[in-house]
Amino acid sequence: MPNSEENRLRGPAEAGERPREPDGYAGDASWVTFLVGATLVVAILYVGQDVLIPLAIAILLSFLLSPLVTRLRRLRVPRVAAVLLTAIFAFLVIGAIGLLLGVQALQLASELPSYQSNLQSKLEGVKAVSPGGGVFDQLTEMMQSLRAEVAELAPEQRSSDVPVVQVEEPPPSAIDVISQLAAPLVGPVGKAGIVIVLVIFMLLEREDLRNRLIRLLGPNMNVTTEVLDEAGTRVSRYLLMQLVVNVTYGIPFGIGLYFIGIPNAFLWAVLAVLLRFIPYLGPLLSAAFPLLLALAVDPGWTTVLLTLGLILTLELISNNFVEPWLYGSSTSMSAVAVIFAAIFWTALWGPVGLLLATPLTVCLAVAGRYFPRLAFLDVLLGAAPALSLPERLYQRLLAGDADEAVAIAEDYVEEHTFLQLYDDVALPALREATGENARLSTERRLLVMRTALEVVTELAEQVANGEEEERVAAAGQGRSPGERTVLCAAGRSGLDLTVAAMLGQLLERRGFSVRVVSAEALAPEHVDAIDLDSLHAVCLSYLDPAPLPRIKQTVRRLARQAPELPLLVGLWNLPDTARTRLGKLPANANVVTSLREAVQAVELAAAPSEEYLAAPIPPDEEERLADLKALRALEGSDEQLARYTRRLAKAFGVPIALINVVDEQHQNFRAPVGLPDELVRAGRSPRETSVCGHVVAENEPLVIEDVLKDPRFAKNPFLLEHGIRFYAGVPLRTRSGQPIGSLCVIDANPRSVTEEEQQLLEQTAAEVMAELEEAATVAEFASEAGDDADAAEGSPAAP
Repeated sequence: MPNSEENRLRGPAEAGERPREPDGYAGDASWVTFLVGATLVVAILYVGQDVLIPLAIAILLSFLLSPLVTRLRRLRVPRVAAVLLTAIFAFLVIGAIGLLLGVQALQLASELPSYQSNLQSKLEGVKAVSPGGGVFDQLTEMMQSLRAEVAELAPEQRSSDVPVVQVEEPPPSAIDVISQLAAPLVGPVGKAGIVIVLVIFMLLEREDLRNRLIRLLGPNMNVTTEVLDEAGTRVSRYLLMQLVVNVTYGIPFGIGLYFIGIPNAFLWAVLAVLLRFIPYLGPLLSAAFPLLLALAVDPGWTTVLLTLGLILTLELISNNFVEPWLYGSSTSMSAVAVIFAAIFWTALWGPVGLLLATPLTVCLAVAGRYFPRLAFLDVLLGAAPALSLPERLYQRLLAGDADEAVAIAEDYVEEHTFLQLYDDVALPALREATGENARLSTERRLLVMRTALEVVTELAEQVANGEEEERVAAAGQGRSPGERTVLCAAGRSGLDLTVAAMLGQLLERRGFSVRVVSAEALAPEHVDAIDLDSLHAVCLSYLDPAPLPRIKQTVRRLARQAPELPLLVGLWNLPDTARTRLGKLPANANVVTSLREAVQAVELAAAPSEEYLAAPIPPDEEERLADLKALRALEGSDEQLARYTRRLAKAFGVPIALINVVDEQHQNFRAPVGLPDELVRAGRSPRETSVCGHVVAENEPLVIEDVLKDPRFAKNPFLLEHGIRFYAGVPLRTRSGQPIGSLCVIDANPRSVTEEEQQLLEQTAAEVMAELEEAATVAEFASEAGDDADAAEGSPAAP
């Protein structure tokens, strides 16, 4: 690190100034208030559990029963009748299940004595294989010695002179017996009655309770409505998916136990369905009872092993296939949050708390998403990452952890391009570092800069892996690899040098020869050492939003020395108003704000002015074409696909919408709406002049608000011939991520695209791909069936 660079990194920390506190810092007082409030809430939950538990169960049941009440109301059933019918049906189902379970339990209890001999034989077998008698013999001897000692003490106590007083109580009356039997049932029965009353009341007064809760939570009716809707949707979906998962486990569990020979298989299947509503503990309990019974019913170990194998198989299938498929984002809670919720609510409310843990915590997580004062709940409990990808990368730079930073980048490029990595992840992370520059010590700023350079340097090897393919692709388009030299220079700091290095890597992949230099190389005393005449373009990188006068000075000095040399000024971290504050730049200077824009500008600057930017060939073209062939995207009727293009043309208010499938040399039109007749008859056009070819090459959405103002396409003959001024397209990706074409809308007039329109375009593209994949599956099945029929027809007839 040059000394001048380190001097520039000196900040207020060296002057004895205290670093600024982070924005939004609330101080110790707010933390004390929060802790006191949280403690008070927990105390209320614990002390008031006798009231709150029935209320929570009633709310949970009302979530389950509300859809049935709503459906009956749609059938014109009066509200009171709909609620009563729903409640009666629900509690009859619960009662019937309880009755069946009771009958099965009584039958099992009557049969248990007959299994005593089997258990004794298993114990004897275990003792026989235990060396030296094992644990069972030791326990037996210990119990026998204790019993002998007690027997020896008993006569001494009886022979002492202390008189023995015996109190005889009169036999209990019938009322006493009834009261003793009923006492343990009063509490649960009373709570069950309260729950039933609350459920009926909540279903009857659902709208009124909802309105009162909206008024209670605050004046922002929109936010409160979203909270209630999302919480209700998530809890209902979670309970429904949990029921489906449990049933898909319970049915094969009961059938398997029946064929294995476990008595009362129906009882264990129903118990498995019910117990698995209890997180963590439920699956263990549902498996323990059949295993214990298997030990009792069979003198050998075959039944035990078969039962254990059945349980393990069903658990593996349920945990790895059924649950991920059905749950999806039903709760939007992290795995740690689910465990924390189970521990917290169980500690407060016991087993009932464990049962209610997930639904209650879902409601808290939803509240945290919408109410700023509860935002910490969304951070702690939500499934969304606590830090965005750029924030994670920046945090690793702060820690000086280049290895994990590289791992983050490598994970991202498995599904994205390096251009996306640098533009959408690395550049925002470096902006974050620049924004916090004043808050960091000098050592920390140096650590961030060095780690960032180390990460980019380590990624350079991976970026270079595709360099040869890029050079071949460039040569195939008439380019001359190695003849175009670009200088990427840091504007001021070491972080500017990091961005210059990233841009240099991207340009090298496109066939350019790149030189990356620090800011000192452009200083007046050093700039003469650079052969500007041999360059095709110079790219200056600036992350610091402050040095506008320095930027103007550097650009004008370079423009005076090389007035024909294209100069690109990368303002990576400046607001839009910075363009105007820069003033009028020399004619050969242009401002870019993203690496994508910089790469495109360099390619245009290196090309002759009379040419347009031809659609490039991606480096993984062979894999893309293989996916295109497997999908059979050029086959089939356009009638089904036309409904998508008609929908887009109407939604965007444009005359043309179509699906373009890009093969080796052409873009092929499918389901076109509003396309000129001559193009419809031709059915395709050259890939080189197609805009959709650029979408395929970049594998990203592309919006051209005005073709004539975009230097890449302003002289494109295909666009000029057909009067195309606006284009918006998104890639059609296969399951492996390969783009086989694009879905696009076109207009003869310039226009912009809203975020909602962009989302509609991408959503429709996903629907189109689903349609194409389904059609390919059907066609493949029909082809295989036809081959089988031909083979059968050609085979000799059976005698």
